[in-house]
Amino acid sequence: MSWIVKDLWKALWDSRRQYEDALHEGKVEAFAVINEIASEVGSKWGVFLQLNFPPGQEIPGPSKLGRRDLSILAYRDRKKFEGITEQDLREHLQPLNPVSFDKAGFGYEGLRVKLSSGRIDCLPGGVHVWCELTADVLVFLNWLFENAYGLREN
Repeated sequence: MSWIVKDLWKALWDSRRQYEDALHEGKVEAFAVINEIASEVGSKWGVFLQLNFPPGQEIPGPSKLGRRDLSILAYRDRKKFEGITEQDLREHLQPLNPVSFDKAGFGYEGLRVKLSSGRIDCLPGGVHVWCELTADVLVFLNWLFENAYGLREN
């Protein structure tokens, strides 16, 4: 999965002239261009990729885009994990020093994992990362995408 994120980072950086000025002004057009780039990268790898811009947070500059607040969906409608259990998730999340685990709810298996630096929502069909994508987070996501979603770098 880290290969997808690194590809996203490169694509966003290489395309920064398309959105940089509008992004500094907080214009919706910038967010549309950024997510179009993310969509193209996601399509290349067979996933849905979206950058989120939560209200009230500072708008990141081009070098920080895609480094947090990222959704990556492999199977949008999947409600149960295949190949792993919630206990496996808990074990593989331990290196991130989770503060708490909550059930995903809404009829889905999965966990909302609170970290001191944010949150990761692990669902059967994908993941929402509401924290910095550190090396440790990427290691966990690599494990998750290989074992829960069957995605490996080609």
